[in-house]
Amino acid sequence: AGAFALGTVAGLMGDRTSLAFVRETEAQVEAHLHRHSQELPPNDARSLAIVTQMKADEATHAEQATKLGAPKLPKPVQLTMKASAKIMTLTAYYF
Repeated sequence: AGAFALGTVAGLMGDRTSLAFVRETEAQVEAHLHRHSQELPPNDARSLAIVTQMKADEATHAEQATKLGAPKLPKPVQLTMKASAKIMTLTAYYF
């Protein structure tokens, strides 16, 4: 619900702002997947290949948003998004 609300507000603010949120979301997901890849057992090549492909896909989405004119969001907005994502992942983990 939180992600939907954020996406709705970003969409109402126009294409450039919406693309900026896409760019930042994909960058944060890519970083999250990188951390996961570091935690995988060294002999789990299959899972590493999946996470590596997902990470590449996220990077591509961020690059596409940038090419379409996505500006970089201000640092306070980036940090707010990161905090919101942490709350959502913790909530999903425990419920």
